[in-house]
Amino acid sequence: MIGMITEAIGFPNISSSLGSDHPSPNEYGEGPNDETTKFLKFLQDAESPSYPGCEKFTQLSFIIRLLHLKVLSGWTNRSFTLLLELLKEAMPSEVKLPSSYYDAQKITVDLGFTYKTWDACPKSCMLFRNEDEKLDACDICDESRYKEVDRDSSNRQTEGKRIPVKQVRYFPLVPRLQRLFMSSKTSSFMNWHLEGHTDDGVLRHPADNSAWKEFDKDNSDFASDSHNIRLGLAANGFNPFITMSTTHSTWPVVLIPYNLPPLMCMKQPFFMLSVLIDDPKGPGNKIDVYLQPLIEELKEFWHEGVLTYDALSNEMFKLHAALLWTINDFPAFGNLSGWSTRGEKACPCCNRNTKSHWLSHGRKYCYMGHR
Repeated sequence: MIGMITEAIGFPNISSSLGSDHPSPNEYGEGPNDETTKFLKFLQDAESPSYPGCEKFTQLSFIIRLLHLKVLSGWTNRSFTLLLELLKEAMPSEVKLPSSYYDAQKITVDLGFTYKTWDACPKSCMLFRNEDEKLDACDICDESRYKEVDRDSSNRQTEGKRIPVKQVRYFPLVPRLQRLFMSSKTSSFMNWHLEGHTDDGVLRHPADNSAWKEFDKDNSDFASDSHNIRLGLAANGFNPFITMSTTHSTWPVVLIPYNLPPLMCMKQPFFMLSVLIDDPKGPGNKIDVYLQPLIEELKEFWHEGVLTYDALSNEMFKLHAALLWTINDFPAFGNLSGWSTRGEKACPCCNRNTKSHWLSHGRKYCYMGHR
């Protein structure tokens, strides 16, 4: 992350391009816009040394390291603030530290490392957001969004608080796709699928896939711009606890940008967590309810586009993105697509030609001679 930030603020033409009075052939303008300039200036200030002569930590890296320790050790917000106060007293006045946990957390918010939390219906009928944010019960099934707290078992921390039954966390997609082009290092790889790819009939990258090529034929305007991003979506549930008997299911929804070359596109640093669903049970066929915010952003990318700064060319451009396919096991495929992956016609490819046989004694279908 620090390396990517350094690349983003290290572009030499940022300051010079802002004062240029010459008209630019680019309709969106040369150099970063005001919003991007403000962000890059913030990064430049945060990347200054923690104190004069310090080579190991920058202001940003030191604060992020402290926040990481807070999460790993389970410190309270109050204890973190007390630690910052102690460090400010013990260290020289040249060391720049935030005054409280709120100020430290605000730095990560300004960087875009944040998420939105919404309450969800206990039966996964809807999300309590936008115009439904102030509702106390589901508009569809009338289930209360809050837990019933037993007064005898409640403690002072939960007393008077309304605890939601279910929540979902959403990580906005727009700023993270923009960050890929704000770094001159990663921006140079974002057009590999069009300019660096060799079409020799060997399947070594998703761009060699027939589905990718058919998509390009049907959407020539989208395919002609090498900036436009192709995405894959992966989703599945797992139990995050060591004790596997614990009734819990966590469903992460991850996006993968396929513009990058083969050695990069499937690496962990470029996986983008988009939705995180926590529940005693999986979302099942109602996972589309939790994907609504992501679908809205994908529609914005597809139709209007998002104004983005390219550090490599020092220009603004309209970034578009498209979701090509999903990656999942067979049961999760049924949840995401709506196709019933059980029963007489369980195979989505064969449909009516599925070779299924009902076992009268076993009371279930089997698929003989079917692969």
